[in-house]
Amino acid sequence: MKHMAFTDNFGNPKGLLGKLMLVSMDKEHLPMAEWGFTQFTIPEKADIIDIGCGGGYNIKRMLGRCRQGKIVGYDISEESVRKARKVNKGEQRVEIIRGSVEKMPFRNNQFDLATAFETVFFWPNAAKNLKEVFRILKSSGQLAIINNYGDPNIDWEKKIPCMTRYTAEELADFLQEAGFVDVKISHKENLFCVVGKKA
Repeated sequence: MKHMAFTDNFGNPKGLLGKLMLVSMDKEHLPMAEWGFTQFTIPEKADIIDIGCGGGYNIKRMLGRCRQGKIVGYDISEESVRKARKVNKGEQRVEIIRGSVEKMPFRNNQFDLATAFETVFFWPNAAKNLKEVFRILKSSGQLAIINNYGDPNIDWEKKIPCMTRYTAEELADFLQEAGFVDVKISHKENLFCVVGKKA
């Protein structure tokens, strides 16, 4: 039986290690989330999907900004789904679903906004997966990708084998190839945000 490496938890948190990681990730990612929310608009009334929702803390933060809409949290990790449901317990406007970004169980043109906080580096094939995100967005819907590029002196792919780092510019190219328009990039130190709109 193959034992799960600690680094595998970055892309798919599991078990006790996964639980601990979800708590620490929220604390570490808070400055990124706070900055990220200043880089795109969250409509007052919208259907939103947070892809790779982790422990569900950003869903809770978005609820205060989207006062009449519904938010779907979507994550491949069972542990993340459990945690996100607990964090958002009692919220009638929230649904947490487990699944892969490769093929999502949503209809075409369903969401006004898709967010991806610190998750796209763990997607199986970002260029291809962004086309799936494009499919589920409404016309004029937006996708916002927020990431921390990390210490450039560390070989992150070697340290975390399930990870593939992309530059903001590479992701912007992927968005355009998927059909997104008005693609914009913003930076703050090691953080970046890429936002695109469905034509």
